[in-house]
Amino acid sequence: MTTKQRIEQAARRRFALEGYEGLSLAALAEDVGIKKASLYAHIDGKEQLFKQVVEQMAERYQGAWSQARDASNDAAPLERIEAIVEALIHFFEEEETWMLTKRMLLVPPPELRVFIETTIGSVETELQAFEKEQFRLAMERGDLPEQSLDDVYDAYYCFLDGALLSLFSFATNRAQRQHAAFKIFKRGVGWT
Repeated sequence: MTTKQRIEQAARRRFALEGYEGLSLAALAEDVGIKKASLYAHIDGKEQLFKQVVEQMAERYQGAWSQARDASNDAAPLERIEAIVEALIHFFEEEETWMLTKRMLLVPPPELRVFIETTIGSVETELQAFEKEQFRLAMERGDLPEQSLDDVYDAYYCFLDGALLSLFSFATNRAQRQHAAFKIFKRGVGWT
């Protein structure tokens, strides 16, 4: 692993644990085993490093849901939705990922909020279009009763937000709670 890669890995961990404001470049250099002055041979500064971590997070997020989409290509629309749900929960349950996500979404650095929203938002926009299309196809096929697509999708998103938010809690029965919420959501929209 190159020094730059070690810096990025240590920065991702530090940003997840301490947030943008809490990151000390001296502590980061110590994590990597170099002097603080040597960091600048590999990075332009804390803001650039944070943006790089956010971009890498967006790429990993894109990869996680795209892999589920591609692996379920021959499945029925609702089975594809289940594959996406499973992939997203698995992706975000990794401790460093959920901690970084929590910091980025709940307490973003004010000067980088638009950057975070734009970068992560581009992945979200594509994912949401895919999910909405699967629900539309499910209604077209008769797998879901005809109803407002927007209502179904909004209810799904509330379920998914809750399932992902449960990853931020100390609860030990997350999987059981997520499964129960998904089951109730399915029943509510007529998913049999």
